[in-house]
Amino acid sequence: MVIENLSPRTITSYLNGPKRLIEYYNKHPRNISTDEIYTFLVYQKEVKKHSRSTMRINVNGIRYLYKNFLNRPEIVDQVPYPKQEKYLPEIFTGKELKRLFDHIHNSKHRTMLKLIYSSGLRRGEVRKIKLYDINRKTMQIHIRQGKGKKDRYVQLSVHILKEIENYYKESKPEVYLFNGRKKGSKISESAIRWALLQALKREKLIKKLHIHSLRHSFASHHVSMGTNLLNIQQLLGHETIQTTLIYLHLSNKISGCLNNPLDLMYGEC
Repeated sequence: MVIENLSPRTITSYLNGPKRLIEYYNKHPRNISTDEIYTFLVYQKEVKKHSRSTMRINVNGIRYLYKNFLNRPEIVDQVPYPKQEKYLPEIFTGKELKRLFDHIHNSKHRTMLKLIYSSGLRRGEVRKIKLYDINRKTMQIHIRQGKGKKDRYVQLSVHILKEIENYYKESKPEVYLFNGRKKGSKISESAIRWALLQALKREKLIKKLHIHSLRHSFASHHVSMGTNLLNIQQLLGHETIQTTLIYLHLSNKISGCLNNPLDLMYGEC
């Protein structure tokens, strides 16, 4: 898996399914039949209540085990992938976001959450932004090795640039834009989640919202502003346009400038 250049997170997730399978039967996987794999997966879904995404990771790991390690692809050839669940993710309204941002007094947390929203970033991407990745001339941020180990450029909002400049003067981060406990180290994913959780509690927002909801909101608001879907696909780093099409169902038509939804929110078009 390392030679195939899979990410550490993918490797860890691929190991989980086979580990659970072996523990469930307490025997070597060579001695586990296809029917037993089916039984195990039904148990994971019906008893453990695993989500579709977790089930898919389990199947991926088990298929990888039998095809690449045990050289017995016939054991898993007929094991299907869980069907895609069709649901619309929860998103923030513009008013909810502005209220949320305006009441965050910690400049690091406020800047970080605004940046995630205004650039449509994933949690893992904002952690890895280094100071030299921010280009004031082109008003872009270089996202290095995002999902699928792909580089891309995203929008740098006029408003967020001012926030970053003020935050930098106050905190003097080193290497990474958002340092962890020690300067020069990346902020942890749990710290990012905590920052949003505290803000949600303070504003008493009871919808099922999380860090990725900021990215969903960014895309949905762009659709509402009339931004071309192909441009949104590029900004989000989606491999196919089909992934981006979901945001057509999330948007509500609004009028305003067509630059960046955060600039629209703060009247800095």
